Amino acid sequence: MKSHIVIHAASLLHNLKLFRRLAGAPVMFVVKANAYGHGLREIVGVARGSPAVGSYAVDSLEEARAVRAVDARRPVLVLGWTDRDEVEALVAGGFETVVPSEEHLRWLQAAATKTRRQALVHVKIETGTNRLGLDPERAVALLAGLDRRRVELRGIYSHFANIEDTTDPAFARRQLELYRSVLRRVGSDRFCRHFSCSAATLLFPETHFDTARIGISAYGCWPSKQTHALFLEKNKGDLGLRPVLSWHSKVAQVKQLGKGAAIGYGLTYRTFARTRIVIVPVGYYDGYDRKLSNAAQVLVRGVKAPVRGRVCMNMLMADVSHIPGVKAGDPVTLIGGKGGERIDADMLADWCGTINYEVLARLNPLIPRIVT
Repeated sequence: MKSHIVIHAASLLHNLKLFRRLAGAPVMFVVKANAYGHGLREIVGVARGSPAVGSYAVDSLEEARAVRAVDARRPVLVLGWTDRDEVEALVAGGFETVVPSEEHLRWLQAAATKTRRQALVHVKIETGTNRLGLDPERAVALLAGLDRRRVELRGIYSHFANIEDTTDPAFARRQLELYRSVLRRVGSDRFCRHFSCSAATLLFPETHFDTARIGISAYGCWPSKQTHALFLEKNKGDLGLRPVLSWHSKVAQVKQLGKGAAIGYGLTYRTFARTRIVIVPVGYYDGYDRKLSNAAQVLVRGVKAPVRGRVCMNMLMADVSHIPGVKAGDPVTLIGGKGGERIDADMLADWCGTINYEVLARLNPLIPRIVT
C-alpha cells in the first residue's frame, strides 16, 4: 500500500482513562469527522472496551449509525444539524439529538408521534458561540412547555467559544454563568449536564458537571499551545497524553539532480548543489496539505528530510542528500516518531498555518487504518 495509518490502541485507552479520572465523570467521547481523521469504526472498536466511555458524540445520523454498528451498548448523541427528512430515522433509531430551535423540536415531536417512540433530546443553550442553539430565555420557555409524552429530556448543554486560544478565561466564565442561570431556573430534573470540551476539562474543574465531552485530547493532542501552557502552570507537570495516530508511507523512487534543477510544479524550488531527492506517493488528496510545500519535513530512516517543491495531488518530494543509503521501499514517516525524531500534527499545523484538528480530520478516509 502507498501509505497507511496506525492506530495505537493502548494510547487511546490510556488517554480515555486519564480524562475519566481528571473529570471525575464518564467521558462523552467525540468521534465526529471520522473520529478526527483516525477512522471511526477502528476508534470505536477500541473505545468500546474502555470503562471510561459513557457515551459517544457525532455530527450526523450517518455517523451515529456507524457507531451503533460497532458499539450498540452506549448512547450516541448527534451534535450536528439533522435535516427534516432525517429526523424520523433518527428518532426511530433511538439516537439522542440536539434541539437547537423551536422548529426543530416540532419536527422531533412529529417524528415521535409517527414512530411511536419518544425523541431523546439534549437542549443546547446559546451562551456565546453563536452557532446552533437557543438563547437562555427561549430555552427556559421551551423546557417549561416540553411535551414529556413525546420527548424525553436527556441533557442540557452548551459549548465554549473562547477557551482554547487564550489565557484569559473571562469570556468562558461569562458563558458558564449564563449556562448555570438556565440550570437554576429549570430545576433539578433528571438530565445530563455537560459543557466541558477537552480544554475546559483540563483547566476548569467547575465545568465538569455530569459528563466530559472529550474530542481532540482523547486522540493525544493538546487543544492549543495556550491550553498546554496553562495546564503546566497550574499543575506543575504534564498530563502524559499519548498520540493515538501515526502515518507512514515509503520511498517510491530516488533521483539524483544536478545544481539548478527545478523540483515540482511551478518550479518553486531549485537545487543549490547536487541533490538527492525521494518521491513519496502521498499528496494533498491524501490529506497532506499543499501549504506544506517547501515548508514541512518527513522522516526517512529516522532523519528529518525537508519537503522540496510543491506537494502534488498524489506525490511529494523530499531532499535526502544528507541521509546515506536511502533506497526505494524505505519507510517514510509523515506523522509519528522514528529513531528518536518525531513529527506530530502540531508541527504540520504550524508549517501550513492551521490547527491540529484540521490536519487530522482531513486525512483521507480511504487510507487503510491498522489498529495495533
